[in-house]
Amino acid sequence: MRRYPYDRVLFHPGHHCRTCHFLKPARSKHCSLCNACVSRHDHHCIWLTNCVGRDNYRYFLSLLLSVSTLLLYGVYLGYMLLDRTLQREMSPGTAEHWSKNETWSNIFSLWAAVIVIDDIRIGVVFLLALMTAPLALGFLLYHAYLVWAGTTTNETAKWADWKDDIADGLVFKARKSEIYGGFRPRDESLDTPWPVDSDQILVLTDGQPPRIGYMLSSCDNSILQPTDPNAAFDPRWTKVRSLKDVDNIYDLGFWGNLRDALRLPVR
Repeated sequence: MRRYPYDRVLFHPGHHCRTCHFLKPARSKHCSLCNACVSRHDHHCIWLTNCVGRDNYRYFLSLLLSVSTLLLYGVYLGYMLLDRTLQREMSPGTAEHWSKNETWSNIFSLWAAVIVIDDIRIGVVFLLALMTAPLALGFLLYHAYLVWAGTTTNETAKWADWKDDIADGLVFKARKSEIYGGFRPRDESLDTPWPVDSDQILVLTDGQPPRIGYMLSSCDNSILQPTDPNAAFDPRWTKVRSLKDVDNIYDLGFWGNLRDALRLPVR
């Protein structure tokens, strides 16, 4: 519970896991496949048949990095070996590269021939590495982006929901210090050591800003407008125009996010 504070945007205090029957920590998610709540849940990896979360995320990043490096090296090594075979057969004893003055169709035909006929084992490994390297590299780049953004795959889906609500004009923001008459702690029951805080509070509405006399929910971002439809709008609230206007307290900058992902001290 002390690992992360509740941001009251994606994660709110007071919610219980209906399966595990305990308070849900911030940034956690229950996985029905693993039958467990996972801290800093990123996603359930079908290749590992296991969830990727806080305790193993650094090993997952290491796996993506090592596999991408191995596959890229396999592509390079396979290309060099097959290219040497073509050079030996097409232009023996000369310094001129075999592909010079060849059309693209002939080049592809010769490559297909050397893969299938001359070096089938090297050719199969080369093609396998060539086809799978973009997949591994794509996953690595995506998770590098997640680290840079200070979010997870699970949280990205939650931010996408907020982005849709913002596009529909349903989200308004105000300062906690103005709404609560002073800066209220993130969570009254926990003393969470986290270097970033926010004075921002968000609410979801029907498209109209909160009116004077509204009721603010303590467990989510919803509000209850007053029964008087003629009540004036509360001027402390402004409409959110872009997701860039929303604070993400889990974003500590790239190096801070990387240290957190690797389970190193973030201070």
